[in-house]
Amino acid sequence: MTPKQKELLVRAQLTDRLFPQGGEYHTAAALWRKGWVFDAWSIGRENVTPEGIAALEQHCPPIEIYHVGFSDLLLVKGQPVARILDGQRKQMENLLANPGL
Repeated sequence: MTPKQKELLVRAQLTDRLFPQGGEYHTAAALWRKGWVFDAWSIGRENVTPEGIAALEQHCPPIEIYHVGFSDLLLVKGQPVARILDGQRKQMENLLANPGL
């Protein structure tokens, strides 16, 4: 999975309809050929296949902070669970690095 494919799958789970820009259409077609989305031209939350979700889980660490667009997301097993507020990324990294939790 390329970083751009990962980004598109994460972005697709955040919205009902994702509008690819420029070269992202090529990436969307690659996702469709791999069977990770149902349609190459319409990408959104309802369009990601179970295989796409499994691929995200396989290619992501258990917990990570992922930068998408202008915001940071907390991903758990490849699934976006929370947006990190502006200026709070370092605090969240320290919290996740704490082995005592």
